[in-house]
Amino acid sequence: MSKQTTPYQRLLDNDVTPRAFVVLGSFTILVGWMITGVVIQGVQLSIHKDAEGTLSWFGLLGVNLTVMSLIPLSMLIARALNKQTPGLLSSVVGRLRWRPLAWFALVSIGLELIAFTIIQVGNVPLATGERHGGGVAPDAIAVIAVALLTSPIQAAGEEYFFRGYLLQAVGSFVRTALVAVIVTGVLFTAAHGIWPWQSPALFVDRLVFGLIAGMLVVRTGGLEAGIASHAANNVVTFVFAALTDTVGASLGVKDAPWPLVTIDVVKFIAFGAIAWWMSGRMKLERSSELPLTALPVAGPGRV
Repeated sequence: MSKQTTPYQRLLDNDVTPRAFVVLGSFTILVGWMITGVVIQGVQLSIHKDAEGTLSWFGLLGVNLTVMSLIPLSMLIARALNKQTPGLLSSVVGRLRWRPLAWFALVSIGLELIAFTIIQVGNVPLATGERHGGGVAPDAIAVIAVALLTSPIQAAGEEYFFRGYLLQAVGSFVRTALVAVIVTGVLFTAAHGIWPWQSPALFVDRLVFGLIAGMLVVRTGGLEAGIASHAANNVVTFVFAALTDTVGASLGVKDAPWPLVTIDVVKFIAFGAIAWWMSGRMKLERSSELPLTALPVAGPGRV
């Protein structure tokens, strides 16, 4: 008899906790994230306040630390509230798979550099507030260091919540993976404050990434591909911003021209296609054979 397996998007649906707990869990994570953000911002502002429209390395660090908190918050709620087996937010095998993550990262970095070269050589119009050249930010070295050291973890924070907990939360109510991917893709875009009536192009840009990252989670059985693509995109963005003194504008961008978005979308689609193919070549597990809930630890008086 074959062992029962569970696809990634259904890993929060268990017989131990009420299904409504995934809704409670989602809001609890958000509240925890907001409280964390208030605390970090309070400490940050008490030490240094950036000028209006600018963002220093210290400000970027504060932003990244706030988003990074989504990782422990998501893991804590999945374990404490939903009784999920530890590790099942990362992948169907119960852990982050480092080898696939490294390969996905190499592909992501390569595509980012190709897209960056096309944009620079073609003098493609950039998002509002960004520019191709200009002076280097006064704290460029520090900004680049923060981007290299913390932006990948910040990107992982978004992935653990949106493509991790939230995708599994929606998946506990619907069996069709596509529905969970679409819902979380829209929520991911909305969380960035982008709506189609404000900037259709930027909305499409964020939505396409969210959809492709979501589909890759289902295809690969884990967050590795989404983390790699998201991290590479963010690191390249902030390194370039540091070299052109547009860090504040890059973080708060509200509009983007269609030529730039078209290149971005093609890049995301190319990564999605390559990662899809690579997952087959690497024979990545797409469903889990692990128990959905952690077994209680035996102790005195317990059976």
